[in-house]
Amino acid sequence: MKTGKKIIISFVAVFIVVIIAALAVFQGEARTLLSVKEKGDTGIYEVNYAADYKLDELLQSGGASTEEELVQYIIKTMLKGLPIEVPYEIPNLACSTFYAQTPENGYIFGRNLDNQTTDLAVVRTSPKGAYSSVSVVNLSFLGYNETFTPNKLQNRINTLATAFFPLDGVNEMGLAVGVLQLQAPATAQQSDKPDVGTTLAIRAMLDKCADVDEALAFLRSVDMFAAAKGCYHFQIADAKGNSVVVSYVNNEIVVTEKENGFIAATNFYLHDVPFEYEKQGLDRYEILEKKLTETKSVLTAQEGMNLLEAARITGTDPDEKGRVYSTQWSSIYDLTNPSLSLCSDMDYDNMYVYPVN
Repeated sequence: MKTGKKIIISFVAVFIVVIIAALAVFQGEARTLLSVKEKGDTGIYEVNYAADYKLDELLQSGGASTEEELVQYIIKTMLKGLPIEVPYEIPNLACSTFYAQTPENGYIFGRNLDNQTTDLAVVRTSPKGAYSSVSVVNLSFLGYNETFTPNKLQNRINTLATAFFPLDGVNEMGLAVGVLQLQAPATAQQSDKPDVGTTLAIRAMLDKCADVDEALAFLRSVDMFAAAKGCYHFQIADAKGNSVVVSYVNNEIVVTEKENGFIAATNFYLHDVPFEYEKQGLDRYEILEKKLTETKSVLTAQEGMNLLEAARITGTDPDEKGRVYSTQWSSIYDLTNPSLSLCSDMDYDNMYVYPVN
């Protein structure tokens, strides 16, 4: 009988040691998974990212030249090599962005993300030796859908990839970034610089850059590739009164600056290019241009959200794959007091505010 008790006690002791060891190894990951919660019944999930996603290590090792390489890095780093599938899909994006000054001489950055209706994650990160930020992630990119959501703990493993898949965000210094798609030849820069895709570039800019000039320096220090079928451009803005749109033409960076205090973007190049492509979002750009011209690019945060509402897409006609696109979320980023004000699924009566800190 005593022998049996000793065996049980030994088994329990070993089990406890294994659990403690696992918690030590996955401490940050566990805290991240436990932080995931849905805000009411909105489809907005909040993720307080506590794990070390080792961005510098990734860039110093050469970056990731494809989305698959990035996912494999996530599996290796965040999941310690465990054979867990992290699905991802980068669909077409039809978006709008703008930059404005507030009546109090602050600055805001506005962004509509237009895509298929899906859940989203607001992700807070505070990496050591880098800037804290809040960003927004489309959860369908990571395999989530109506029947597979992060509400249950066992379904949250894919949220460990959210740090690497932001589509827009702002950091504690007031630098904001948003990405927009272009129906143009895909960017594929090739040199000896580290490789980054669109979402990895946003993560790096939010972590490392305090203003537009530093963001431009970072983009010039890496090789960019486009993750999906088309090309992309970024609108970048800061708390110092600067904003630019960065695009890629024949794998060369082109920077478009404000003109008469105005700058905005949708889904076409803001300059001439030496090839034909399908311009999209001209109607949405005209809405932004008209309002910002009338106001000399001075708007309150609420007026900025009203402008995003005016430029929203209320899609009803499916594309060739049966997908219907509409405005999935609208973000107003306060760059002077860094925070995100978010409306989801065109519900402009309910706005949720997320300070960076």
